[in-house]
Amino acid sequence: MKTHAGFWLATLGINAAWLLAILGRDRVNAVLLAGAVLALIFTPAHRRRWALLAALTGILMDSLWNYAGVLHFSGHSLLPLWMIALWLAFGCWWFWLLDLIKAALWPLAVLGSIAGPLAGIIGWKLGAIQPGTAPEIMLLLLSVGWAAFLPAVSWPRLNKPAP
Repeated sequence: MKTHAGFWLATLGINAAWLLAILGRDRVNAVLLAGAVLALIFTPAHRRRWALLAALTGILMDSLWNYAGVLHFSGHSLLPLWMIALWLAFGCWWFWLLDLIKAALWPLAVLGSIAGPLAGIIGWKLGAIQPGTAPEIMLLLLSVGWAAFLPAVSWPRLNKPAP
């Protein structure tokens, strides 16, 4: 499948949303939620349930890390609204990307093992999250968690032909 302007616009959008969420957090909840809802509305029907599944799985993963004390979202005891909006937007974008790249599961695990801790480091350094345990342990758990998360949420979509 050939990429087009919509994909690049969505990629720019998810990256802008992530940066806005990390820097603005609770001050930009309405903007992030509106963007996430728009992303879901414009997600084709055949991708929508997978996007929601990925978002719910990511929300569960972050909630468990928060509950277990691995990390904390600055100023929140529960998962903040801005993070929920990011997960929804990410799920929409991720399944558009999967339709384009048709990746195997093991490269997704490697990607997750690098991207998850990298996002954690940036979020930590910009004050959006705080380690609840030794930073090395938090980053290791983020690496392992994301290495499992990306293939797990991608597997059903990669093994089912698109309509």
